[in-house]
Amino acid sequence: MADRVFKILERLVQSYNSVLILFASLMMSGLMGIVCLDLVLRYFFNAPLLWGTEITEIMLLDITFLGMAWVFQEEGHVVIDVLINKVGGKKKKFLQLISYAVTGLVASVLIYYGFYATYDHFKRRVFNPTIMETPIWLIIMVIPIGSLPLFLEVLIKSWRLREKSG
Repeated sequence: MADRVFKILERLVQSYNSVLILFASLMMSGLMGIVCLDLVLRYFFNAPLLWGTEITEIMLLDITFLGMAWVFQEEGHVVIDVLINKVGGKKKKFLQLISYAVTGLVASVLIYYGFYATYDHFKRRVFNPTIMETPIWLIIMVIPIGSLPLFLEVLIKSWRLREKSG
């Protein structure tokens, strides 16, 4: 029964990650377009985009958090695996579980405080004191949105690791 639940969860998380990566990819394209347009306007017409820097900063944050679960899922993250590669068997699986536990802990903290900060800024109606006056909650809500699939991916990878040793 638990195997079936984790297989369904895995499919859901993969689908969710695909949607997040699509948005992150579109943002990356938009980011490049905005930067190029801003450069042309700034240096050839002496008329930079007033909102360009603010939007690119927000997009960089969004791309990071929307893509982190997918990167973890694909094992594309940067790791220092000197110790893990030197051991084998149960020791290797134990070290991987510790790594997953730390990642899960960080993700759970980001989820909790991300939702809390987003709600707090929404409730207090805090705005970014810039030309666009973007509500802060719109900027930081990507933190829990991107951290939730990371936490679920940690659960899935831990389950798979447990199955291998089972």
